[in-house]
Amino acid sequence: MGGGYILAHDIGTTGDKATLFDLDGRLITSTLKEYVLHQPKPTWAEQNPEDWWNAFIASTREILKTSKVHPDDIEAVGFSGQMMGCLPIDKDGNPLRSSIIWMDQRSVEQANFIAEQIGEEDFYRITGNRVNPSYTISKILWLKENEPEIYKKTYKFIQSKDYIILKLTGEYVTDFSDASLAGLLDVNRRQWAYGILEELQIPIDKLPRLCASTEVVGGIEQSIAEKIGLKPGTPVVVGGGDGACAAVGAGVVRYGHAYNYVGASSWISICTDKPLIDSKMRIFNQWHLDPNKVSPTGTMQTAGSSYRWLRNEICQAEVNEAWRLGVDPYVIMDSEAEKVEPGSEKVIFLPYLMGERSPWWNPNARGVFFGLALGHRRRHLIRAVLEGVCFNLRIILEAFEEQGVRIENIRVIGGGAKGRLWRDMMASIYGKTILVPEYLMEATSFGAAIAAGVGVGIYRDFSVAEKLVRITDVHNPNLALYEKYSLLYEYFKKLYLTLIPLYHELASLKV
Repeated sequence: MGGGYILAHDIGTTGDKATLFDLDGRLITSTLKEYVLHQPKPTWAEQNPEDWWNAFIASTREILKTSKVHPDDIEAVGFSGQMMGCLPIDKDGNPLRSSIIWMDQRSVEQANFIAEQIGEEDFYRITGNRVNPSYTISKILWLKENEPEIYKKTYKFIQSKDYIILKLTGEYVTDFSDASLAGLLDVNRRQWAYGILEELQIPIDKLPRLCASTEVVGGIEQSIAEKIGLKPGTPVVVGGGDGACAAVGAGVVRYGHAYNYVGASSWISICTDKPLIDSKMRIFNQWHLDPNKVSPTGTMQTAGSSYRWLRNEICQAEVNEAWRLGVDPYVIMDSEAEKVEPGSEKVIFLPYLMGERSPWWNPNARGVFFGLALGHRRRHLIRAVLEGVCFNLRIILEAFEEQGVRIENIRVIGGGAKGRLWRDMMASIYGKTILVPEYLMEATSFGAAIAAGVGVGIYRDFSVAEKLVRITDVHNPNLALYEKYSLLYEYFKKLYLTLIPLYHELASLKV
């Protein structure tokens, strides 16, 4: 292709990751500018949108400096961003308060009200999502009840990437992927959920204009271009939420394709032609970057977070050894886990250190090591954590297959996908071939870049992702191990189901 470049920004939870790709999908350079998470109360989580903007300016300038790419050669700017936020903006484009971000849990009462008013099953059937305080819709109701003056002054409620687009172009927009995971979209009709919004008395005019992820919203305004170092008029393409962008960045653009993101949390997502409404409500639906496709998804709360907790609280010996050798502690932990037979000699770990979303949707669930004996060592716990996360993800995978979706292989991305041992476990626990793309940490940004390329006509459509996403490694399942793991998997589910009443009893204990 030509000699141009696409700049992608991922407005994440820890910072803005700016990444530059050439038109053949090769990574040129990337940088991360971090910002602060504010927690005024233990279950609250907020960020200052001006921190997002300052990080965007700094990361853009650094990308241009380190790459030595001329601004005239930037063909487009595309976006990914953290989802399920709630940022109220006035008519002049000014934030009225900090953004209430995805992990904030203050709106439990409002979520309960939505469940009572709309009905959990009806809400799921219309939006493709369960009622949950994580979603934007319940956060809007919290603002309405607790900060009525701010609610009254709000012109639009927008997401993280949408704020940067507003600053660049003056346009109030959001895409279908972000709108769907806000709990505000009728996922079947791909329009605002008018009936739900009317029932909850949320005015439709407080929501931004809906558009496809490939829409060119406008060009960068002159005064802003001078601040950030880009050419005035550079096309700004809306992009999508981080989950939808990760799908494209992993090359999941056709029916039956699947990917597994493994980071602090983990999810499995597939590509379908229409929403997948699960009768057990284990999974949720978000629109794909391709406006003709959907990304049904199941997310568990603590995957990499469970491994990090183990590293910080139990594996100090491995951490010290890593410092001595100058390697990542996870390398030492993985090597210890490899000394243990698959199955961890019947030590089972339930990875519910922060409750659970998919598949159980139980905020009272807690982590458990089960089956410990005097003969077990720290290495057994290490392997059990990795296996426990995979067992839980297999339940999500089977939720898709129970509805007739055929999945032959799964692409893995995210920091957890760096470990060969964990990838081998996934293959033999899922019973699926695991494919490893070239870009594990940049998949989300890559998806945003591809959407931008489609938007400005560099790529014909999203099928280009199958060519641009290069597979660098393959892990095939060990069928003997699959049979062994299947026995432990059934026990894993039985253990959780047995503990449900005890989890609820624990939550209600007054101690």
